[in-house]
Order: sequence, then structure tokens, then C-alpha cells
Amino acid sequence: MRINHLRPDACQMTPDQKQLWETCQSMEQAFLEILLKQMQATVQSSIFPKSLQRDIYEDMHRQTLAEQMAKSGDVGLAAMLYRQLQQQLTTQHNNPTE
Repeated sequence: MRINHLRPDACQMTPDQKQLWETCQSMEQAFLEILLKQMQATVQSSIFPKSLQRDIYEDMHRQTLAEQMAKSGDVGLAAMLYRQLQQQLTTQHNNPTE
């Protein structure tokens, strides 16, 4: 099931909204990297011995995978975070005295 309909339309965003959206995607990517790292830690079997090179490769692979997952929008965390923050910013903008 795809949830891309939750993603905001980038063509209709102001520069501040675009910056917020990119920040939300970065937060989703960071969360996914942590999630993937913890998932990988539960599986220790590998045909390759533990080494610095393997650690670097796994980190790069995790980072790329998390980036692709975040950009696809299928997880939906960035979209939910964006909507929540955008709503709060709109409320603050409409009621500056609070």
C-alpha cells in the first residue's frame, strides 16, 4: 500500500515550506538509518569477517537505503511530521500573541 497521497505538493510550497519539508525528510532518513542499524545488529551472521572496511560499507549502504526510503515517501513519517509542524506554524502565525 502506497501512501504518497499524504505527501505535500512541492510545486505549491513557499520557500519556508520547502525548507520544512526537506528537514522533515532528513529527520525521516535519520530515523530510518537508526532503525536499519538496530535491525542489522540483531543478525550477526555474515560470510565476510568483521572489519573496518565492512563497517564502512554497511554504514554507506544503510545511509543510501534510508535516503531512498525517505525520498520515496512510502514510510510516511516525513509527511506526518510535516503536516503536524505546518499546522503548528500556521497556528502561531495566526495567533502571534500566544
